[in-house]
Amino acid sequence: MAGANLTIDTVITGPDVLARMDEAMGNTAPLLARIGEYLQDSTRNRFETQAGPDGTAWKPLQPRYQRRKKQNKDKILTLGGYLRGQIHWQPDGDDAVRVGTNAKYGAIHQFGGTIQQPARQATVHFGAGKAKHLFVKKKKAKRSLQVSIGAHQVNMPARPYLGVNAGDQEQIRLRIMDWLTGQ
Repeated sequence: MAGANLTIDTVITGPDVLARMDEAMGNTAPLLARIGEYLQDSTRNRFETQAGPDGTAWKPLQPRYQRRKKQNKDKILTLGGYLRGQIHWQPDGDDAVRVGTNAKYGAIHQFGGTIQQPARQATVHFGAGKAKHLFVKKKKAKRSLQVSIGAHQVNMPARPYLGVNAGDQEQIRLRIMDWLTGQ
């Protein structure tokens, strides 16, 4: 999971401030839950804005992929919504929160990279002459053909969705202040 560190300096005044702060620091789990929930929602919202934490728009889909994409053709990093749905938070000790995904493909989308595909054999299934789709599932196939697919590589651009921006830092600061003042 990806992580971020944030240091916030605050001045709190009022009666029994030190007593409240001492009591609050004894159990940080509620604060970490507030921050974790916020960061999880903030990260998931990036799939709606189609932009990274710094506000930079994600690189568009390749036209070839966009044409063959079956659903959510206009959305980047969204086919069925699994990556967005797999964004979670977890406490990391008593003083930190981690936000990220366990999806195997999460890192390649965050950081970009090259995927090496080895040469392989595959069976392709063809539909009838006026079929809506040229390639179909095995049970609907009128004929099948064994094919060889050569080794190749796929270059994935980085499309960062994890991270903390200035707006997130301010929201975290407000949650910390609310927690320390007992709100």
